[in-house]
Amino acid sequence: MKDKKMVLYHRILQIFILYTFLLNINFSIAEDNYVLNIRVGAYDNRPKIYTNEFGQIEGLFPDVLNDIAQQESWKINYVYGSWNECLSRLDNNDIDIMVDVAFSTDRAQRFKFNEETFLVNWATVYSKNDIRINSLIDLKNKRIAVMKGSIHTDGEHGIKQLLQQFAIDCEFVEVDNYKDVLTCLSNNQADAGVVNRIFGSLFFKLYDVKETPIIFNPSHIKFAFPKQSSIAQKLIDRIDYNLAKMKENPNSIYNKAMYVYLSGFPRKLIFTKKTINGDNVFLLTHAEKEWIRNHPHIRFGVDPEFAPFEYLNEKNELNGISFEYISLINNRLGLNMQVVKDMSWNTVISNAKSKKIDVLPCVSITNERKKFLKFSTPYIHFYRAIITRTDMPFLTGIHDIEHMTVAVQENSSHKDYLLDQTSIQPKIYQTLKEALYATSNGEVQAFVGNIASAAFWIRKLNLVNLKIAAPTSQEAQTLHFAVRNDWPELISIINKGLSSLTQKEERAIRKRWVNVEYKPGIDPGVVWRYILQIVGASCLIFLLFLFWNFRLKKEIKKRIQADRELNKANQRLKKLDQLKSMFIASMSHELRTPLNSIIGFTGILLLEMTGPLNDKQKDHLTRVNNSAKHLLNLITDVIDISKIEAGKIDVHPKKFMLAEIIEEAIIAIEPQLKSNNLTLQKYVPDDIQLYTDKKRLLQSLINYLSNAFKYTEKGFVRISAELIDDKIKVSVKDTGIGISQDDIPKLFNAFERLESHLKIKAGGTGLGLYLIRKLVTEILGGEVFVDTKIGQGSTFGLIIPKSISLKNENENDNP
Repeated sequence: MKDKKMVLYHRILQIFILYTFLLNINFSIAEDNYVLNIRVGAYDNRPKIYTNEFGQIEGLFPDVLNDIAQQESWKINYVYGSWNECLSRLDNNDIDIMVDVAFSTDRAQRFKFNEETFLVNWATVYSKNDIRINSLIDLKNKRIAVMKGSIHTDGEHGIKQLLQQFAIDCEFVEVDNYKDVLTCLSNNQADAGVVNRIFGSLFFKLYDVKETPIIFNPSHIKFAFPKQSSIAQKLIDRIDYNLAKMKENPNSIYNKAMYVYLSGFPRKLIFTKKTINGDNVFLLTHAEKEWIRNHPHIRFGVDPEFAPFEYLNEKNELNGISFEYISLINNRLGLNMQVVKDMSWNTVISNAKSKKIDVLPCVSITNERKKFLKFSTPYIHFYRAIITRTDMPFLTGIHDIEHMTVAVQENSSHKDYLLDQTSIQPKIYQTLKEALYATSNGEVQAFVGNIASAAFWIRKLNLVNLKIAAPTSQEAQTLHFAVRNDWPELISIINKGLSSLTQKEERAIRKRWVNVEYKPGIDPGVVWRYILQIVGASCLIFLLFLFWNFRLKKEIKKRIQADRELNKANQRLKKLDQLKSMFIASMSHELRTPLNSIIGFTGILLLEMTGPLNDKQKDHLTRVNNSAKHLLNLITDVIDISKIEAGKIDVHPKKFMLAEIIEEAIIAIEPQLKSNNLTLQKYVPDDIQLYTDKKRLLQSLINYLSNAFKYTEKGFVRISAELIDDKIKVSVKDTGIGISQDDIPKLFNAFERLESHLKIKAGGTGLGLYLIRKLVTEILGGEVFVDTKIGQGSTFGLIIPKSISLKNENENDNP
């Protein structure tokens, strides 16, 4: 009985041990199959981390971290933001890892850091090319561009603390990233800027800046983690383990990435093959190899008419450039990409959206396709062109067809290009052949498509009335592998496959297809014919040039002689101008002084202050007095005109009432009014106030009124004024002889006196109206006008601002 109990105990113990063992196996399997989702903060700081042209996160840190994640079966989800946004998310435990963080004691209070240093970096100061900065002292009173939140800006040994220690005052211009720092220098928004030495050494040549000798703040760059994260320590342990292991391996992603990025080489060199005894060994990770094993069948669809890139021949076999790339990548990486046949291009696109097609091997990137596809690096280029009938006129580019009917293939990148980049509303055709036939038959005026593919089908379909009219632009378009967006692993694998191809292999593919199916360029016979024509034309042009050069030398000699004579004449004119100025100055003093004496003493005699005069004496003295006044007015006019033309006339604006100045003008011409027995009418508002040069306005009004009385024998003279917005219009109307329409253009010219029976009686030199025009337009800032008919009288006037402008006032002020 006791033996039976012992056997039973042993059986129970064995069962318990077996159960425990199986349980541990299950836990291990579950743990191995568990995928840890890691949220990683991403921002722009080339080359350490950045977003490429396809929206993918790349750089020194992401490439290394992605490799670690593949080894550890982590799934990386990048959370993009600015540097400060990423740090804030790290504080709030909204991300699990922040890459490229410089360690400091202050930051160690906020975050956890891994032990293994990723790299050592420091800060460098750059400046504008026209500023010399050799030390920190030279930064005094300068504008310094810095990255907000950077350890080189606000850290314990950052630029702010450093300059404060030396009491150097300056202005900081804070921006979001180092690219903006150098942009500030190029745009003259800052005098100096602080960036990390890696970014500066790689990119400063792209900006109008120069490096200074100032370097500071060496820092250990690491990975940072939230303080409160439950998985932080596990991440730290695995990252430190893998990082240390990578540093020991010369062929690791870490060492390759450090060499490639810090040397400025293309990123794809990180993933190129290495050759060992002639065998190709690829940098596929264990996770990528496992992914390939788990996806033994990969379906790809093609455009059956997209020759020479991809198409189905008469035997329904796949041909073209992309097919050769697929064959090489399949063989090299162990992929099994197989074409799905008997589908139109529209059906292929529809199936790609619904994940029934996994890969499109030869497509361009469009905004619509980005919604359901991810794209590889480009592997071939093409040009987009305009196809027309041969009888169409010459085209220079896309703008020439904006008002034409334009064909394009459905679901092509050319359709998106026309809709997004131009105002063209294209006519859509299901296939490339249909679009070309429509262009050939005249249904549409032009077709936009791939130049190589269009040329292939034009020859294939014998559409001899079609031509490649013009490129849409000078920029080449790129073709890519496109993969369903839930298979990002395959994009990485295909990129490595593309990087593994040698230049010799790629040249061979292009030679087989591009040179055979589509031969760009011109026939050699045509080239030689054009060369001979150009040589002949060049010889003719050269002979013409020699003849022209001979004639030109003679002409130059004539021009030099003429220039010398002109210079001599100019010198003589300058002397004459000096003589004129001297003469005018002499008149101002030598003539006006005696004239004033004549006017004064004849006035005294006429007032009989020295004794009574008989009628004959009064008549004679009156004539002398009037002639002297007339001569004085003429001299004053000539001097005023000379001053205006020399820009030396004084302007003295002041406030006065318009009615007052008009009354002064009327009083001044009162003797003419009485002697001519004419009626003077006045219509002037009493409440209009001006701020302008009173003397010059009075002078103009007197001249207008005087002319009106001179050339009016009977009737009336009327002066009127009105306010028009912020301007004053003054008109002087008479019922005189009037002026013919042919003479009106001459009225305001100097020394112009029109022929009439009153010419001798009126007298004058023809300077009155010329002086009015000069005063009104150049001093008072207004304009003159005239309205007249022969035999029916005339209306002369002026329109000036109520307040003289500062420009008109200052231009004529003498300092």
